[in-house]
Amino acid sequence: MSLSVFPAQSSLIKSVQRGLAASTGNVTISAVNTAKSFVTSFSNSSGGSIATNSNTSGTYTPSGGNIGQYSSNFSPASGSYPNLIGTRTFSGGTTNLTSGSYGAVLTDSTTITVDGSCYWQVVEYK
Repeated sequence: MSLSVFPAQSSLIKSVQRGLAASTGNVTISAVNTAKSFVTSFSNSSGGSIATNSNTSGTYTPSGGNIGQYSSNFSPASGSYPNLIGTRTFSGGTTNLTSGSYGAVLTDSTTITVDGSCYWQVVEYK
């Protein structure tokens, strides 16, 4: 009786390198054959901005309140903040939302370039 093991071939992966990049820049890795390698990455954070371009109108009028003077040893004296009475409204305009996630690319045989905080992995085949 004979024993056969399948698959008869060993792994095709030569090396795996991985890490976490904290910010934008280049990461030096051990040399790989770029024709037989690829990079996978996933974002560890995101970036972007929120902006609005609107018109505001209305007023707030302070009512009441008494802010006490500081004493000689600079500790605050008792007092109360005023109430703000009135309304403010936003109208018209546009909202701009942008968001981005970060990743990595293989730049050359010893460098990957990341555009922000991300986990990366370089796989090289035999």
